[in-house]
Amino acid sequence: MRFSVEWLEGAPNRAPEERATAAELQIWLGDSNAALHFTGERPGSFVHMPVYTLAEGLALDWWRLFGSREEEISLKRYRSGYAVPDVRMRFDGAAFEVHAEQSVYRNPDVRFWAGQSETLNREEAEATLGQFIETVLERLQGRSVEGTTAALRWARVCASRGDPEERAFCEAAAALGEDPYAIANAAAKMIDQSAGIFKDEALTEFLAGARGKDAQRLLAWIDGARQMPNYIARLGDLPGLSAQAARTAPAIEGEPGWARGYRRARACRAALGLADADRVKTYKQLAKRLGNAHFRAKSSVDGIRVLREDDNHGVMLHLRSREGGSAPTEQLFSFARGVGDVACFPEPDIAPVNDLLHAYRQSCGRAFAAELLAPIREVCAMWEDGRDCVTIADEFGVGEMVIEHQLENKKRIEQACAA
Repeated sequence: MRFSVEWLEGAPNRAPEERATAAELQIWLGDSNAALHFTGERPGSFVHMPVYTLAEGLALDWWRLFGSREEEISLKRYRSGYAVPDVRMRFDGAAFEVHAEQSVYRNPDVRFWAGQSETLNREEAEATLGQFIETVLERLQGRSVEGTTAALRWARVCASRGDPEERAFCEAAAALGEDPYAIANAAAKMIDQSAGIFKDEALTEFLAGARGKDAQRLLAWIDGARQMPNYIARLGDLPGLSAQAARTAPAIEGEPGWARGYRRARACRAALGLADADRVKTYKQLAKRLGNAHFRAKSSVDGIRVLREDDNHGVMLHLRSREGGSAPTEQLFSFARGVGDVACFPEPDIAPVNDLLHAYRQSCGRAFAAELLAPIREVCAMWEDGRDCVTIADEFGVGEMVIEHQLENKKRIEQACAA
């Protein structure tokens, strides 16, 4: 990702920060210029606008960009009336993904094409966005435009980035949907309490998943689960299994979360001696295979499905209970996701399994559970025999959507497992 800015002199804009930063802007994703567009029938290769509005938006949303795990943020959010390409960004905790969607404006008629995608690591994304903001601020300073919102906010962001504790707090606040510099007391208390349990990415994913939930009830559930007798939740064979899976399917730098999940699941099935045709249809069956015939779920709660907890004696998975017709399949899949968290991240940790869709760690566990419980080769064999998704799902003890997703993802599952 790269911003190309050519400054224009003598712009007619009334606001001094806009007048000083009028420019011809291009945004490059790989070798594709996301600013390519048609105005009526006339093609254009750059956007003519004051780029201050983009720099201000990025500075104000800095922690939201890197703290949220579910939000996809578009540059159109900062367009301030100007025609801007729909460049969308999301950070999943490991990869910063950027892509351009087709976008159409009316009066005047402007149409941007869908563009190339690009994936950056966090350091690359921070450097690219930070350099753009600083380029704009340097232009303002050179034109004696001081004290702008962007300059004041960026100074605070830079100070926070330089302090590891403050940086972690700001990212945690953003995970909760809060502005770290104007945070409510209740949210700040939630962060402090959560930081006493979780660290680093596990803390961010927990808070993002707890957003909008009853925070105190959720924390009380975690506290209660951790105080229950260990024999209920400990899985004695899981650490050895996860270590073996990590050796068989070592991590690949830069791989998507789903790819690691699929590979580790296949390695775990082999380590457990499970052929493709073998079924594990309840969480108690799976727990027994992992060394605990007495495993049972805890009470119900919103905001977490499984709490993974490592201590000096091994690994425990605290599974929330469910009621209703879909409870058996949901609990099996959630429990398998907890197993996947240990298999994909074998270093001792305390971490949540929750409902986040795009977070890297949750993506690993979700892919792991799907391939562990419903291996794609057996699913495809049944599908080719004329069985439908409902019948196949019942056979494996999973939800129908799991089978649908396995069939949709067949090609990339096999590609990942062949790596």
